[in-house]
Amino acid sequence: MEEATFRASLAWVVLRGKAAKPMEKRWWNRSIETPILIDVYDWTNERHIFSVLVWPSLEVPVDSYRDAARMQRERAELVKEVIARGAAEKMWSTRFEVDYGLRWNHERQVWAAQDGFAYASGATSEARRERDGAA
Repeated sequence: MEEATFRASLAWVVLRGKAAKPMEKRWWNRSIETPILIDVYDWTNERHIFSVLVWPSLEVPVDSYRDAARMQRERAELVKEVIARGAAEKMWSTRFEVDYGLRWNHERQVWAAQDGFAYASGATSEARRERDGAA
């Protein structure tokens, strides 16, 4: 009965035109907005544990690159905070290295870090498999 009530009230909201409207996503300019790379290391033995790419936000108004950059940096700080909390809970000794200077390698179709390590996005990897006939 509760689900029927919920669905009826949702239908009424939609009919009145008060439903959430999808926000126009802006175009992503790779030359201006690069992902932020967060490398996580065990500080006791300098072993690289994992890496995280924080992508630019496309859910901000069109032509608002400053807001997008601010939101991306805030999201990167939040990701680091969440990882640090989880590591503290498990009593792991971790440290972060953040790379804001990733570059798009057109030839390899990957993001390259300053140390030369390459990171491929899921969409890029799928496109490469389709192009190579391994889809």
